[in-house]
This record gives sequence, C-alpha cells and structure tokens, in this order.
Amino acid sequence: MPHSLEPRFTSTIPSIHDDTTLDFRIYHPDILTRPSLSDEGVYKQWKKKGIVVAHPYAPMGGSYDDRVVRIVLDEFLRAGWIVGTFNFRYIFSG
Repeated sequence: MPHSLEPRFTSTIPSIHDDTTLDFRIYHPDILTRPSLSDEGVYKQWKKKGIVVAHPYAPMGGSYDDRVVRIVLDEFLRAGWIVGTFNFRYIFSG
C-alpha cells in the first residue's frame, strides 16, 4: 500500500531574536498508523530511526516543498523512518 506524503504534524517555532518563524513538518511511516504483517505473519516493527531533511538554498527558491526534498522524504518513509523537514529562515532583499 503506498504511503501518504502528507505531514502528520505541522507547526512553527518562534525566534527568540526577532519576529521570524521557522516552519516545520513531521512525517512518519505508515507502520506507525497502519501496522502490517510480514510474510511470516508477525507484525512489522518500527525501526526507531529518524532524519531531518534540509532543502536546497532558499534564496534560489528552495523550500521544504522542493522536488528533491519530496523524493528523499519518500525514500526514507518507505524505509520506515520518521522524517522532519523545515523551511530555512532568510531575508531576501532583491
């Protein structure tokens, strides 16, 4: 069964220095919400691994919706990892 690339949790973290916020998303593999049986009839276990995926250079248009980020996100979810993504904070003056 294919998994969803929709985040399970989305929020922001406020800056302690200014009014800029950091947007972040948390994704988790289907094994945490839809347990499935292995070929031996035993429920598959979550691998208890996680990763944070950063996007390409923000001033050039990178964001956590970037195509490359989505590909990496998809592969780690398939491998059973929890994945965190965030949008870098930057001030674009151009």
